[in-house]
Amino acid sequence: MFLLNRTMVTTGDMEVILPLLQELVAVAQKDAGVHIKAWAGLHGYALGTIVFSGTFESNAEGAANLAKLSASKAWREAGRKFRTHVQSKEADTTLQYIRGGSMGHDIPVGTIVQATTFQLAQDADWLSALKWANDFADVKKKVTGTDTNLLHTVYGVLGGIGMLTGFANAAAVDTYREKISANPEFMTKFLEGGKFAVAGTVLQRQIIKIV
Repeated sequence: MFLLNRTMVTTGDMEVILPLLQELVAVAQKDAGVHIKAWAGLHGYALGTIVFSGTFESNAEGAANLAKLSASKAWREAGRKFRTHVQSKEADTTLQYIRGGSMGHDIPVGTIVQATTFQLAQDADWLSALKWANDFADVKKKVTGTDTNLLHTVYGVLGGIGMLTGFANAAAVDTYREKISANPEFMTKFLEGGKFAVAGTVLQRQIIKIV
């Protein structure tokens, strides 16, 4: 399974932007049967950041989805209206799930996803890094009861490894952090991963689902 992320910084005028996001998501589903999620950047993002995400099982399915969206006049018009509020954009990133992943479309509004990403160090072994990431996810699940999705970049800057953990709300994030902060096994395994990452590329951020 693949995950496509499209990130852009808007003016942050959510009174105007939120209805446009709702229109985009509704049109994609109605005209093309494509399920898109819209998220707002929280910690670690520039103010006004919006992230669109979508999953697909194969490159063929992703191409078919794009073709259906491109053929929709309503989609093009909704996108044109939204883009007038966009100030900057990042390059799209497509990742493939190694652990977890779901085609579920019923993620509730207000769900928070915490993403931890890094670039593989030049002298690090790829398979050893993936094994560490999976072991680290096992430790986090053991300590907190919450599982973590693991992904790697397939389109974008290669060598990227990502961990996505979902929470019902901010209070659940606090509970999670309290559990890992008090657990020595977590910190030991966390520090062990430093040898796999390029210094300065380890990034932890949060998004919240708004549509």
